[in-house]
Amino acid sequence: MTHANMGKVISANMEYYYMSSRKKGQVEFIVIAALVIVAITVIILASRQAIIPSPVTSGLPEEAKTVKDSVTNLIRAGLNEKLLVIYNQGGVLKPGPSVKFGMFDTAVWSACGETSVPDVSKEIGAGVWTYLRDNLKDEMDFSGKSVKFDFSSPRYDVNINKDRIDVRVYLPTKVEDYDIQQPYELSFPSKLYDVLDFSKNFVSDTSRTRFLEMITLTSMVHSNPDSENWVPVAGAQIGCGNVLFRTRGQILPGIKGIAEYTVSHLVWNTQPLRLAENPFYPISNVGGKTYPDLQVAFAYPPSWNSEMDRNFMFSPEPLRVIPKPIMLMIPFCMGPYAVAYSFRYPVVVMVEDAKLNQWFKFAVMVDIENTQPGNCTAGFGNQSEYAATCVSNAKCSARVTVKNTTGAPIEGADVSYYICDIGRTNANGVVEGKIPCMISELHAYKSGYRSYGDLFRSDEVEDKSVTMEKIAENVTIKFKVLGASASGKIADGKYSSYQINPGPVDLMNLGKKFMVFIAFSPSDPNYFTGEDTALVLTNYNETGDLVSEINVSGFQPVAYNVTASISDMTKTDEEMPVGYINMSFELKEGGSVIYVYLPAVLLTDGASIQTPGIDPSETDKIMNALKGKCGWSSAVSDVEQSC
Repeated sequence: MTHANMGKVISANMEYYYMSSRKKGQVEFIVIAALVIVAITVIILASRQAIIPSPVTSGLPEEAKTVKDSVTNLIRAGLNEKLLVIYNQGGVLKPGPSVKFGMFDTAVWSACGETSVPDVSKEIGAGVWTYLRDNLKDEMDFSGKSVKFDFSSPRYDVNINKDRIDVRVYLPTKVEDYDIQQPYELSFPSKLYDVLDFSKNFVSDTSRTRFLEMITLTSMVHSNPDSENWVPVAGAQIGCGNVLFRTRGQILPGIKGIAEYTVSHLVWNTQPLRLAENPFYPISNVGGKTYPDLQVAFAYPPSWNSEMDRNFMFSPEPLRVIPKPIMLMIPFCMGPYAVAYSFRYPVVVMVEDAKLNQWFKFAVMVDIENTQPGNCTAGFGNQSEYAATCVSNAKCSARVTVKNTTGAPIEGADVSYYICDIGRTNANGVVEGKIPCMISELHAYKSGYRSYGDLFRSDEVEDKSVTMEKIAENVTIKFKVLGASASGKIADGKYSSYQINPGPVDLMNLGKKFMVFIAFSPSDPNYFTGEDTALVLTNYNETGDLVSEINVSGFQPVAYNVTASISDMTKTDEEMPVGYINMSFELKEGGSVIYVYLPAVLLTDGASIQTPGIDPSETDKIMNALKGKCGWSSAVSDVEQSC
């Protein structure tokens, strides 16, 4: 190529370069100007409204779609995880007052007539936001592109509609230099709207009417007296010596059974067979609505049993009903009683969301205070008197050994100190536990034994041994008669002297009908137990016939003052007293027979005794004559005597 030609080429190239540079500069200026105009427009619009979602930026549609789909799927996963928790925990992520049910803590919506219904929509939104926060970083890499998430201003909308839930999450997202359109949206089928409507109405109705408390009290009234777990509420114990005795340890299983029974017999939208001894408690509507498409179930959480142990109280404790004569010398004994029970237990209400195939659960607290619907005087979550005294303030140790009179251990004895249940003795007769540091009564109880009770300082109970005696479960009282005569009439029914005939003979062997009234009164009763009480008996049997021996159960092995009267009932139109005794007697452990010797004055001044018979003031004279003739220390004995 010649130098002239080369110069032409260079000149042409320079001209082309100049023209190209000029055009490129014009294009770049136009693009920059357009971007400035767009930015100014965005600023102006942003000043007029809070958030205007930016359109997907041209040039990165696939990357933006991938990011948006990924975040949407992450929201869906978060919803699945959080809804499982929210449905099982009573509509909340972090329950306040709650009960353990299965693996979850289920929120208490109602306690003692007070309600607290959560904002479930807000809980769902907060759960999703937390899930995103836990699974996304502020800046991440998606397919080689830088993606930034702005968590600075949480915003989400959850709308629980009739048959679906709509979720919108506003999470500003930037892919490289471009914003993804907001919000992220999800919609899925659910019956949560009806579930929550039912739940709110259920809580409102039961809180207002105290329905659950009332059916619990009904279950208590229907408690089976023949069951080991019978819960005595109110009534009367009939029969001299027929003592009704229940400790905390004996009643508490029955109270737990009452709670479980009540919940298991609570049914929704069904009409089961109603039996008087096995009542069901149907609910057909709440808030005036029937909800025919909802399945509802109820459960008692077994985890609550330990709480029942801590908070159950009853008064009087222990329950000891000792029938006493309704009138002096009338052998009909009755002991009325009314027991005040205080306890709480939860009912877990489960409502099915058939569209989500999940059960929504929440709890309501049933409160019984002094055998009536409670008034929340203790406050939900606060300690009862029993828990405060016998759990939180039980700082001293107790070790009690219970033995019988031969020194052998007694297993299964209930031991308590103050109002605190220490527990039941083991095979070695030993029970250990914590008690409050104070001075109070130590008690030991076991069926078939005379209860133990005495006053001790707590340090004296650190290693204490007590002895219990067996009660005479079946004692035969045999009545014997010694004929007697009186002479030297002073006044009606009163004479200067009495003579006892040799004998004795069986009560029915004198050719007459005799009726005996006899009272055994403990001479040194234990006031710490209150069990030692008088037994008033007569010799009428179950068919109304006069007999010479009777069988009695529940005799305490203690010393008694014994008073008795014998009346001639041969003439059916009159009752004529013919003799009295007033003696002391001690029933030894294991005693099974008591002989009662009764002097019967049949002659007065050589003639048959006439009305009004013998006056009670003559008792000492008759007793002195009996002792002088027979030499007995007592006319009541555990061995047969002769005169």
